[in-house]
Amino acid sequence: MSKHQRDADEMDHENDDKAQVERLKNQKRQIRQQYRELINDTEANRKELMEPSNNGLLENVDRANKLYKSVFGTHEATLDAKLLVMSADLGMQKAKHLRMGQGGFDETEYVTRLINKMGGHDVENEQQGLDWSKIGRMAVKWTRRVPTMDFMLGPMSVEHKSRNDTRRKRVVRDPNQMRKPQELKEDDIARQENETTKNVMQISHILDQCEQDRVNLFELVINPESFGQTIENIFYLSFLVRDGKVSIAEVDVNNPDDSLQDDDKTEPRDNANIQPMVELTEVPTAEDYQAGLLKKQMVMELDMAMWRELIEVYNIRKPMIPTRVVKERLDGKWYG
Repeated sequence: MSKHQRDADEMDHENDDKAQVERLKNQKRQIRQQYRELINDTEANRKELMEPSNNGLLENVDRANKLYKSVFGTHEATLDAKLLVMSADLGMQKAKHLRMGQGGFDETEYVTRLINKMGGHDVENEQQGLDWSKIGRMAVKWTRRVPTMDFMLGPMSVEHKSRNDTRRKRVVRDPNQMRKPQELKEDDIARQENETTKNVMQISHILDQCEQDRVNLFELVINPESFGQTIENIFYLSFLVRDGKVSIAEVDVNNPDDSLQDDDKTEPRDNANIQPMVELTEVPTAEDYQAGLLKKQMVMELDMAMWRELIEVYNIRKPMIPTRVVKERLDGKWYG
């Protein structure tokens, strides 16, 4: 095949592709136009479509189903979804507005024919009753259930009980039996100082007077005489750690100069004796925090079993933080 022939075939192929693209565009335009016309008609004839005898809503849905067979683009599918939502909304409103009288059923005419069928409306014979057996024979052929006897549940006559008007009487209390609450005067309240601040300062003073720079955490806070005060000591120590006055670090007591901080990637030796140690530090300044200093917190869990075990392991017989005396109410005065 010559080059001229190949060029001609490629040109014909490109022309066919362009023609195919143009046909698809025209087809999409027609589908969109038909969808828009159907949506506009549905919106304009909303009141007519809401009437019970009007079947235009079903016709619109049928036309939309036929159009959807030719849909192959997202824009056309969006128009179809919009029409579907509009039709569903109209159908729901149409169902809400339906009434028995509007659907071709007349209650008055039904009752009148029913009475005439049972022999009623005879002006000359006022005592004539309704023959319910006629309706029964007509209705029994429409069901396969065998007619059975039934009974009436409940009394033949209902007596209406009179409601007793019960009103609550106002309770009148005897002033002589009423007790006046105790009045507290300023002298009856003994002001006590802030125990938290006092105990925090006490722990700071103990660390300052300690001969060693570092103190074992458990030997500092554990009170062998009281589990409750041990927990309180940990609580008071946390204020010093929060303010940066005290630091808690893991230290190898065999080699105290080696640092075992979290950011140190060196692993401890095999014979290392790592213990939590507490030491006083200088309070960090704003420049220290700007330089990258971070505050760290931890949650320490301690139960009575662990408390007893730590006392035996560290042989704690006397607390470093003296046991605090629990104050009680004395001489009828209240401590607040």
